[in-house]
Amino acid sequence: MKTRDLVARLASDVSPVERNAVSRVLNRALMLGLAGSAILLVLLYGVRSDMPELILTTMFWTRLAFPLSIIAGAIHLADRLGRPGASLGLAWLAAALPIAAMLFAAAGILMATPPGYRLQLMLGTTWRTTTASIVLLSLPSLAAMMHAMRQLAPTRLALAGAGAGLLAGAQGVLVYSLYCAEMAVPFWGVWYVLAIVFTTAIGAAIAPRCLRW
Repeated sequence: MKTRDLVARLASDVSPVERNAVSRVLNRALMLGLAGSAILLVLLYGVRSDMPELILTTMFWTRLAFPLSIIAGAIHLADRLGRPGASLGLAWLAAALPIAAMLFAAAGILMATPPGYRLQLMLGTTWRTTTASIVLLSLPSLAAMMHAMRQLAPTRLALAGAGAGLLAGAQGVLVYSLYCAEMAVPFWGVWYVLAIVFTTAIGAAIAPRCLRW
């Protein structure tokens, strides 16, 4: 069969794709991942008894704003990475800005804190388990995002995996924030950010195998 005939045959059954098809796939994965992470949180850690009082505090919503802002940027980044040849533009910057802002705020607070109290602000009482807990809670989201990416057409596999891992890590932080008792910004700037770095690295590492065409 000649190449021209093969191309004509492949193109004969082509149907138009909805303009929002990629967004729908990613948003569905986002919801499935959040649901899976929330269920895992309840099974492993339960529900805080003081949640009604907690949601009335400013710091609770400030803490939630951090992962939500990353998710807003990371979902756009994943959208671009799922399209072959699509320019990333400022998508990476939009996803990285909340992390940079968190690190800047944490550094500012530490500089204004007497040296004897800085380590306490960074360690809190749960530093040994926080990062591992967030990474664990991110796994349902990472699996959902990787499955979504397989339905798309990423050509930069490691980058696509990193984008999926970044989004999953932010989802893990969001869910864990519903349980975590730590309210110090330096604590978030160390252990929450470290967890996101880990999930991003995991996504980049497994993507060449999981997303291979």
